[in-house]
Order: sequence, then structure tokens, then C-alpha cells
Amino acid sequence: MVAGCILVFFGFLMVLIRVFFPSGTSLHVDPATSILTDIFRSEQVELGLNAKDAALEPLFEGEILKIQRHVQHRSANALAWIDADVGDRIVRNDAVQTFSRSTAVMVLNQDSQLTMGPNSLIVFNQQVADPFLTEQNTALVMSAGELSGKLSSAGKSPLRFDVKLPNSEVVLQPRTTGDDVGFLITVNDDESTTVNVHEGTAQIIARDGARKTIDEHQSVTIDPSGSELQVITRSRAPKTTGPANDMAVTYRNVPQQVQFTWNENADADRYHIVIARDREFSDRVVDDDVVGTTFTHSALGAGTYYWFVRSRVGWSQSDRSTVRRLHMTQDLVPPALEVDPPPDTIQAGTWRLHGRTDEEAIVFIDEAPIEHQSGRIDHAVELRPGANLIVVKAVDDVGNLSYVPLLVNAK
Repeated sequence: MVAGCILVFFGFLMVLIRVFFPSGTSLHVDPATSILTDIFRSEQVELGLNAKDAALEPLFEGEILKIQRHVQHRSANALAWIDADVGDRIVRNDAVQTFSRSTAVMVLNQDSQLTMGPNSLIVFNQQVADPFLTEQNTALVMSAGELSGKLSSAGKSPLRFDVKLPNSEVVLQPRTTGDDVGFLITVNDDESTTVNVHEGTAQIIARDGARKTIDEHQSVTIDPSGSELQVITRSRAPKTTGPANDMAVTYRNVPQQVQFTWNENADADRYHIVIARDREFSDRVVDDDVVGTTFTHSALGAGTYYWFVRSRVGWSQSDRSTVRRLHMTQDLVPPALEVDPPPDTIQAGTWRLHGRTDEEAIVFIDEAPIEHQSGRIDHAVELRPGANLIVVKAVDDVGNLSYVPLLVNAK
């Protein structure tokens, strides 16, 4: 009787399984011919339906390209933060945070790039794809800091990128399919948020549902409560005036002062200058607001630097000025100096000293500067009877010194 009851129970269970979990023909993929092979090999890639051509495509896949200083990453299924590494994959519900003077550069879907500024926190929270819409609908949550980037649909279906802010929501879209979207979003010190659009459009949705749409000539600041949206026309980008692009500055022991200058914009109340060691402006040396049109730095070590300036009106920021490059070089090599040796004995009176040095060097004989012709030394020296000690020096423009002492016997 017990055995019979058990058989009846399992029979009933199998019927339920077939009703609620019907089986069908399994999906077989030919690795040699299927376009899905690469997608199925990739781990943690979400798939969505592109309604335009009914093809499967990855809707969200990110990777950390560059890290400066302290950046942490938390996976969607993890509780603890870990130090981020270049090459880390970013998938849905992952989080990335930067700390003081730290930045991170990420690529999304192989075509778009995001840069997180210092003290920033974002969570990648992709929206569920709607198979009846043609938009690539990607979203993230930003709770602090600065986020900038250029988004590209790269000829795919129309792009839509949502950013959820502490007090509002931003929808970034290109003007037409295939165009890029450029933006800069900041969570400000007073807990307001500002959206600057450099390419494309942005629709701002306040907490009360009010909507504003801005284009690449505008910015909007949302107050901390999320109820007031202030739209203004962004200031023009300032024109940089110095130092000249690709200027080289050479120093010996202590770096020289470098003065960065730009033209004044009448509507700007201040400016923002960024100096970095890389073209992506992730390794930032300076990231500060400046009142006036001059910024002086006296501690730039050896290396190549890139810099730009933005105009600011309140929290709004202009486009970047033209990016310029600066080369700082430490020179510890003294100039070349050769002096022809004198004969063993010379007649007292006038004797001509001959030698060679670098064309740019300044030459001294016994502390007195002398002229030379493109590095060729030919100078008259008055000799007294007896031993004459003559010191020839060559100094370059950063203070490196070479010297040759001569002992000349005259009779």
C-alpha cells in the first residue's frame, strides 16, 4: 500500500511538471556558422531584441579602460567593495566609485565612453528592453560627483541613455539616429545637480513630473528639492592664449613657474581649468575653479601635460577650450666645453685662447663673459710673466655648468 501511494504521488508530480514547465526543441548552435557564437561565449552579457532587424544584440556591456589613484568596484551579486582594475567587466547592477583626486574611464557597448570625476558614485542599472521599441535603452544611477562622456549608437538602433539623479532624471538622446551625445553632469556642493549638453539633447524630469528639454547650447540646474529647473544658455568656451601649444619648458633642479592664460568671456563669473598627464584627462594634476584669466603653476615635474579651460556661469559650464599640450623637461646635462691646451711655455703678453662649446651656452673667462661665434671660442688673454691660472666656464640657459682650468706659464 505504501509503495502504491508513492507511485501515485510521483505520477501526479510528473503531470504537474509537464503542465507548468513544458519542454520543447532545444536550441542547437553550429559554432562554424552561427552569428550567436561570440555572444554565447561571453559571460554576463545581457541580450535584447533590436526590433529594426529582429537580431539579437548585447544591450549593455562595459569595461574599465583607465584608472587613476583610488577607484573601487562592486559587482551586482557582491556585498563588499574591491579595488577596481583596468579590464574589469561592468554589467547590470554593478557599481563604481572614485575617491579624492581619482578618476575612471569606461567604455560601454564598444562605442561609448564615460569618465567619472573625483568623489563620484554610479550604479549601472540597465532598463529592461522593450522588444516593441527600437531604442537602445540604458540607464545608470548617479548619486555623487561628476560624470561626462560621449555616447554613440554607431549606426545601430536609436540611442537613449537615462541617468537617475538624487533629485531628478535625465534622458540623453541624439538629435538624429547615428549622431553622438556629449554631456557633463555634476552633483553640486549644495546638493543641486547640473546637466550640460555638448551634443544632442537632454530631457529633464523633475520629481513632480515637470519636464524640460535642452540642447547643446544650454544647461539646466535642478535645485536640491527637485522642483525648480533653471535653464540658461551656456557661456562660450574661452580662447586659450598661453603657453603656446607644444611649448617646451626646460628646468634644472626646480620646475619653472608656468602661467596659463586665456581670453575673458564677458558673461562668465569664473573659469575651470583642468591640467592632466593624459589626453583623456583622467590623470589630473589640476582640476580647479579660477577667478580671472590667469593660473600659475610652479610644481609641474618632467613630462607631457594637456590642459583646457571652461567658462562658468553659476553651476553651468561651457564646452572645453582648445586642448593644448605642454612639455616639461628636466635638464641635468652640462654644456660641452673643450679648450685647446696651451704650449709648455708662452711669451708673456697677448695670447689667443681657442675652444668649442654649445651654440646656446654663455662662456666666461675668469668670471667675465665673452663672445663666441656659434660655439667657437677665440678670445685674447693677457698673460703675466710666470704662472697664470685661467678658468673657462660654459653655462646653459637652465644653469648647468662646465668648466676647464688652465695653468699657463709665460716668460
